[in-house]
Amino acid sequence: MKKSLLNTFAFIFICLNLSAQTCEYKVNLNNVEDDELEIELLVPQLKQKDLYFQMPAMVPGTYSVYNFGRFVSDLRAFDTEDNELTVEHPDVNTWKIVNAKKAAKVTYRIEDSWDTKKSNVIFEPAGTNIDEDVFVFNNHGIFGYFRKYEKLPFKLVIDRPKELFGGTAMKRSGGDEDTDIFECESYNSLVDNPILFAKPDTATIQVGKTSVLIHTHSPTGMVNSKGMIADIKPILEAQRAYLGGTLPVDNYAFLIFLNKEGDFYLSGSAGALEHSYSSFYCMFEGEQSAIGQTVRDVAAHEFFHIVTPLNIHSEQIHDFDFINPEMSRHLWLYEGGTEYAAQHVQVKQGLMPVEQFLTAMSQKMRQADMFDASIPFTTMSLTCLDENKTQYVNVYSQGALINMCLDMKLRILSDGQYGTQKLMQDLAKKYGINKAFKDKSLFKEIGKVTGYKKEMKDFFARYLDGVEKLPIEELMSEMGISYQETGVVNELSQFGFSPNTGITFNFQKKLLELLDAGLDPFGKDIIGFKGGDLLYKWQGQELTMKTVQAVLTQYAMTASEGAELQVVVLRKNAEGEYEEKELKGKLKEVPVEVKHAFTINSEATPEQLKMRKAWIGNSRK
Repeated sequence: MKKSLLNTFAFIFICLNLSAQTCEYKVNLNNVEDDELEIELLVPQLKQKDLYFQMPAMVPGTYSVYNFGRFVSDLRAFDTEDNELTVEHPDVNTWKIVNAKKAAKVTYRIEDSWDTKKSNVIFEPAGTNIDEDVFVFNNHGIFGYFRKYEKLPFKLVIDRPKELFGGTAMKRSGGDEDTDIFECESYNSLVDNPILFAKPDTATIQVGKTSVLIHTHSPTGMVNSKGMIADIKPILEAQRAYLGGTLPVDNYAFLIFLNKEGDFYLSGSAGALEHSYSSFYCMFEGEQSAIGQTVRDVAAHEFFHIVTPLNIHSEQIHDFDFINPEMSRHLWLYEGGTEYAAQHVQVKQGLMPVEQFLTAMSQKMRQADMFDASIPFTTMSLTCLDENKTQYVNVYSQGALINMCLDMKLRILSDGQYGTQKLMQDLAKKYGINKAFKDKSLFKEIGKVTGYKKEMKDFFARYLDGVEKLPIEELMSEMGISYQETGVVNELSQFGFSPNTGITFNFQKKLLELLDAGLDPFGKDIIGFKGGDLLYKWQGQELTMKTVQAVLTQYAMTASEGAELQVVVLRKNAEGEYEEKELKGKLKEVPVEVKHAFTINSEATPEQLKMRKAWIGNSRK
């Protein structure tokens, strides 16, 4: 009995000690002033003379230095008797609490990033929004941490209007009708779990053993979460099959924020940001079918991040330094591999025809041509925050092509039995969420996992550490697919003109001007564009300098064959004055001359057909 009591007291002591070592935040969403919130942090018992409170300079997945500390103001620290302590502010992201052994509480105000007038605008899916009826908590922009104590557990106690719902993949451990309590094991986990507080519009679907939450904020009610299911579930089921029948997470959340018509993004872009157990979407509101299609297309990429970097990552990501991050050499895997898998899964599982897949790869080759091919891809990856910052987006083009070539190479070596699909599964089993690989050892590890040590060493030396041109033509030939440097193919015309050669900027009118030489048959013959037309409205939205990139990007993500395009142009009349003219037509494929053209070889040998089937299946129009 005595021993039992001692054990009980020991257990209680441990629980109390763990509680004392938790960073507990308190926020009241009912008290919004000028798009700012008051944040309160109960300081854990750290017994350190000086404490350094920090906000991140950068967070995983953004590959940009944002300095979230610039959104913090009026930071103060207090002892147990509510006496104010001395606080120094040595740099934009750091506050030093002097003589902090008695520190009990830190308070500060946080401004949201979406409405800021500060420079270095943050990509909205990585930013924060503070309104009275909807809040976007990308937690790295709301909450900070104490230096050297990032691994402590965190607790959030959030009072909110009772009509709002906090959608997140994070564990909700308590609360009531107007309070949420969330808990996570570390600051890394807190950053990895955004929260969308909005009026409840939710749907839950089951994908194998994984529970998937969809939470949508649609200001007009035009879009709802239940309507997303038909678009999202097929791609998730395809990814489950692609990953061997089981998804590597128990739960996942799609958090979808839609901007009402007329609003725009400060960053000039709409899109999404991936997390281990969720993804956060910021897009213009539109028709249910269009938004669902967009989310499905983006989800094909973002959802695959449950594999890498969640289950396959280097030490640099596992122990991420939020102030001075050290980059990994392997963006070709994290982003390039994910982008390739997002395309490959759709053709392999029959969601897109082979021709569409090859068109997507052809487009990536053309996009990759725009970047500096003299920089080894591993070098670019290591230096993408500084001298090679402009080269980063090539991870979605050249990075995907590297993975495509690796996939074909492995298929050829294994007589079709092994590719990157299986490689990702094997690497995830070897490492997983809690085990990181050494950055310089990954290529050697891939050689061991695949069993092709010599061939993998040669591949990575030539095409990642080196700058040799990828052997796309040679590898495609093994698959019964012909490659031409320049060829005529049928492609969907999204705009009616070439975004690269078909437009210029009219500085007088501050609008895009069409060039006759860049118009394609769809633009000329169906829509009715003419050289000299100024693009004024696109699908009902004005194309100003602030909105043009976001509007056209959002449109391009939803464009599909048969969809109707409506454009208003300004066209000169006989007197030389601009008049509005409405043009419209249904999108269709047109013959275009392109670089890097692929065609299916109708006379492929049985061996080539076998390899093609092993690589991309039988999906044909």
